Amino acid sequence: MLRIPLAIALLTFAGVGFAAGDATNGEKLFTTSECLSCHGTEVFTAPDRKIKDLKALDTQVRLCDSNLNTNWFDTEIHDVVAYLNQQYYKFPTPE
Repeated sequence: MLRIPLAIALLTFAGVGFAAGDATNGEKLFTTSECLSCHGTEVFTAPDRKIKDLKALDTQVRLCDSNLNTNWFDTEIHDVVAYLNQQYYKFPTPE
């Protein structure tokens, strides 16, 4: 009986990292935050970069959000992910 609601909840949160974001707002958030206080943009373009897909990018943005105490909402994190992907990573986005 409890399995169905649990499965629905898990499926709902499983796709959170891949929700479409607003790259324009993501650029504003990225620019006004202190993202570049720890590193420059070279980490986004390095040939041996750690980020290999959208899920890893989402995870990294969440880690940076936590470290910088920006307290972004999920929608804002998705916006920053969309901006970084559009500007630097160019990963295919799910339809």
